Amino acid sequence: MKRPSTDSAAACAAAALLRQGLALALHDISAGRAELQQAAAGFQALGDDGGRLLACCALLVFIGIADDDYAGFEAAAAVVAGTAGSSGTSGTSGTSGTLNKFGTPGTPRTSEATGWFSDPGDALLATAGALTAGSFNALDAPDLAAHAATIAQALSDGRIAAPLRCCAGLAALGYHHIAMDLEGVLWLELALRPLLMGSTDATDATDATDAPISARLADEAFHMLVQSLYQCEASARAMALREQRRALGHAPLPAIALKLLLLDAQMALGTGHAGPIERGRQALARAEPLLDPRAPRPAGWWHLLRSRLHLLDGNHRQALTHARLALRLASQSQLPERWMGVTVMQEGQVLMASGAYLQALPFFERAGRAASGQQARFCWCLAHLARALHAFDHNDVEAGKTGLASGLALAREMAWFNFFRAVPKVAAVVCALALEHGIEAAFARETIVERGLAAMRPDLAAWPWPIRVHTFGGLRIEIDGQALVFKGKVAKKPLELLLFVIASSGSDVSLATVAFALWRELDGDKARAALNVALHRLRKLLGNDDALLLEHGRLSLNPQRVWVDCLAFEQLADSVGLPAVDTLAAPARAAAERAQALYRGPFLHDSEDEAWQMVYRSRLESKFKRMVTLLARAAVARGDSAAARALLARGLEFDALAEDLARELMRELIDAGEQAAALAVYERCREAVALRLGAQPSSATQGLRDRARGGILNIRSTSK
Repeated sequence: MKRPSTDSAAACAAAALLRQGLALALHDISAGRAELQQAAAGFQALGDDGGRLLACCALLVFIGIADDDYAGFEAAAAVVAGTAGSSGTSGTSGTSGTLNKFGTPGTPRTSEATGWFSDPGDALLATAGALTAGSFNALDAPDLAAHAATIAQALSDGRIAAPLRCCAGLAALGYHHIAMDLEGVLWLELALRPLLMGSTDATDATDATDAPISARLADEAFHMLVQSLYQCEASARAMALREQRRALGHAPLPAIALKLLLLDAQMALGTGHAGPIERGRQALARAEPLLDPRAPRPAGWWHLLRSRLHLLDGNHRQALTHARLALRLASQSQLPERWMGVTVMQEGQVLMASGAYLQALPFFERAGRAASGQQARFCWCLAHLARALHAFDHNDVEAGKTGLASGLALAREMAWFNFFRAVPKVAAVVCALALEHGIEAAFARETIVERGLAAMRPDLAAWPWPIRVHTFGGLRIEIDGQALVFKGKVAKKPLELLLFVIASSGSDVSLATVAFALWRELDGDKARAALNVALHRLRKLLGNDDALLLEHGRLSLNPQRVWVDCLAFEQLADSVGLPAVDTLAAPARAAAERAQALYRGPFLHDSEDEAWQMVYRSRLESKFKRMVTLLARAAVARGDSAAARALLARGLEFDALAEDLARELMRELIDAGEQAAALAVYERCREAVALRLGAQPSSATQGLRDRARGGILNIRSTSK
């Protein structure tokens, strides 16, 4: 390293502190920061911009690599971004220049500054610092890629100490990591390999290159490579790298072991599936003893992941506690606000899961204001969606549609399917609303399929269920939108198995119950064998082994794969509850309307009747009549008698024997002075009862007939 142009005692002291801080940090990436900060302050007092810049560049590089405590990071970034125009560097490729506010190569302003950067190691460190500062201030700045390329080229320069080259390479790796640039990550992995394996070029080496890369730095490099590969969705390569390191017998230091466990937990919890989630839980348990109060950043990340785990478990209270602890620890580590977006938004994610959409909004907006570029777009996407869900919750449909369109447009532009990744139920609600209102519907369907989201609205026809089963009015099965056509002999028993599971509520149906109902003529073992064959054939018929799930001796339809009209109808009808007479709140009314719209006739109409079919058909008919009656009475209560009559007439089309519906319709017609129409309703009811039951309508129905006749007589006598 070149000495500054002045030989004053203060300048020598500042230079000595700089050299000492660099030596400490290159040995232990978390050390030497106090010395570097003191050196920067000393150079500032002397007016030595070059020395101050180099000290700040070193701080940025070492803090960024260690990722444990960010004290002094933002101040150093401000120096590099704001005062670098008065300092010079010499690129390792032989091109001289300075770093202006945006890290762009320029012309040295003072000869005093150039003394610091004529050494190739100084120049490389300054370039790495400029890249880190530039990435922090604006990830899409045009010169960052050039800085990263300069660093990659310098990694083979034997004039520069191997630890310093490694640190610069890791600074470039951090840039490619944030940009999710897999090509850049893989190129740096290859370029760093000789350094990490200790194979420097001895022919070009000077005494400076003899210093080995410390175990801590090598571990940090390994961790950062693995993390970047995961970030760029090259998980297979990341696992191969870890396996190679294990095969060489390298056990990571505790600080790096902690980071790797946290990385494992992060990747596992991100899948949302039961098996990986359990592995994530175990990784967090193993990581907890390694937490160090002197390193608040990893501790904050542990609490963040713990919050995600509680969120997946449905424990919102614990999730909120850990989210707030994560934010406190991130602040304690002085992590820059613009890099705290994920931590800040975690509390918002928990609030979204709890349905507190308006309370969640400020967390997404705070993260969006602090971030820049694509990172900010992620935050604003969630903010728009939170605002939309709040509006829909308060029946402000137009505001909801506006927010939904803005949020999903951002998600589509970024190809971001994992919005609200930690709260898939919220993501499912967003997709359901998008499909219902025709907003970014294609992207919503792609998101549903990509993430395997479970439907939140069973009646939503646009939801991309792979298998749809229609049972009202007869059996019809659709697979991927195409009607299932049976070739040759119809597989009777597999279909009976499907329908029996449906009639038994579609989930948690005991195999013993199924075997007894469908194979009564067979002994226990033979019945079970026949059931297994029918199940195999049914899965093959539906083209999906996951269509029916078998767990602990109980069968269930997979709600992410199979939609059934009658099950959707029942779920909606049951959600209506038992409202007071003639009253139906807006949500209950909407559910009742969707339920009755699904009904297209009796369950398995015109099929061969088994006892269980008749019982289930009767149950569905009863619920349908209840929905019609509730909706008709609610229509009358709001003065819409025409809607009430239409509903009752539709009900009678499906069940001519439903005297209760006939009486409701007759009353409405009589009250409207349409006695003749009321008598016509009675006559159709009488004919149906006589034909199918060989009986007469009930006395209550006949009483309404007499009332209608009396009304007609009164009209005739009055007219005379």
